[in-house]
Amino acid sequence: MLRFVFLTGITKFSQLSIFSELNNITNVSMYQEYAGICGITKEELLDKFDEDIDVLAGRLGLTHEQALSKLKENYDGYHFTWPSSDIFNPYSLLNCLAEGQMNSYWFGSGTPTYLLNMMRKYDFTPIDLGEQMDASKDDFDAATETMTTIMPLLYQSGYITIKNYDPETELYTLALPNKEVRIGLYRSMLPHYLAA
Repeated sequence: MLRFVFLTGITKFSQLSIFSELNNITNVSMYQEYAGICGITKEELLDKFDEDIDVLAGRLGLTHEQALSKLKENYDGYHFTWPSSDIFNPYSLLNCLAEGQMNSYWFGSGTPTYLLNMMRKYDFTPIDLGEQMDASKDDFDAATETMTTIMPLLYQSGYITIKNYDPETELYTLALPNKEVRIGLYRSMLPHYLAA
């Protein structure tokens, strides 16, 4: 018998509509104690990958600190609650360290067609992505099939992240997490919007 199961995915679907037997899920997405579970913190990066950062720095002609700054600029910036440590995208970070190049790894698999279709549905343009948006805690929890804005999809799939929280209004401020996402989104979206 299973005692604990960790499920993760890109977007949230209502639990009962897909899994009739799976109705006792505890969503820990915004629990502070689990904020770093799906990424790499700066402390983990320095503890486990310090030599790899030196190798990357050498390949790019940078100092250790400059390479670390570039890694942060490109792949860091995720938050799953507030306050929390910055979280690096593990997929992109590990690919960068393995290849010794700063590339847009997250978008290497192709254009996010589903996202583009949903952005059109909700009349959301590339310009809108450059702006911060506010959301309540309930807004994060919307299942894909019941959402009324594109915000839950953008957050659940990692295109935007928590940047701040105002306890007075109980609103989270959301924005693009880093350079990799910003450039990758614009590169994949603009041709589709310019062709329309």
